[in-house]
Amino acid sequence: MVTKVRATARPQRTEEASSYSREFLERLATVLVRSGHSPKALVREFRDVCSRMKEPAHPWDPKQLDYFADIPHVIAHWHADPQYLDSRGAPVPLPLRGRGPSLYELIERVLPGENPVAVAETLTRVKALRRRRGLYVPRDRAFTYPSDSARIHGLTALLGMLRTVEHNVVGRGRSPTILERAAVNPSFPVSALPAFHRRLKALAAEFLWNVDGDMRRHEDRHSRRPRIRLGVGVFAFERPFRQSDQRQKIKSRKKAMKRSRGKR
Repeated sequence: MVTKVRATARPQRTEEASSYSREFLERLATVLVRSGHSPKALVREFRDVCSRMKEPAHPWDPKQLDYFADIPHVIAHWHADPQYLDSRGAPVPLPLRGRGPSLYELIERVLPGENPVAVAETLTRVKALRRRRGLYVPRDRAFTYPSDSARIHGLTALLGMLRTVEHNVVGRGRSPTILERAAVNPSFPVSALPAFHRRLKALAAEFLWNVDGDMRRHEDRHSRRPRIRLGVGVFAFERPFRQSDQRQKIKSRKKAMKRSRGKR
């Protein structure tokens, strides 16, 4: 996967101006305008959309975006680093502090810029860890955020998608593209969705664990080289049929069936 993103010709902006909300809007607008949408029409539509919404109860804290994206890295290292595994390859229970391996030491090593105690509290609160006889142990090698934190974590994936799509649209022909692939079925039966999503989640969990392992090996091997935030995501998307779409597909199928019968 290509990880180096070529900088586009944009004026320098202050920290305040380059907020996450501005980056979301600027990248989305760039993709839409490059695809043929009118910037003036987009302004009217966005103003109309926002006018129907209430002010949020809590102000946005941009630091949460990277924080909630990064703390699962602690759990991944705990499941992979031989220093934190028992003879069967399972994560060993760790004290918060102490001589030898500890959760404080692990967090400090994996996320050196964060407060280890605060990270431990967050991982416990989102049920990524459980306490057992005064020791901490991960519940699994992956976990699901509760609703409030999940919305913040979802923004990380959304912003990552926008960065990739914009890079591929704007830089096409001038720089290597970043991986962006999708498999779309235009006529998937709704009744098969539950089983399909269960299978997809299992496949994605195994794929992402292997990819995360590759990234961790590079992380350890090239410890003194320049760094970049790299993410790989897997997601499914659904778009319900409009009534007109549904009727048109039924008509097309009936015509196709008649034609096939006439050829027999």
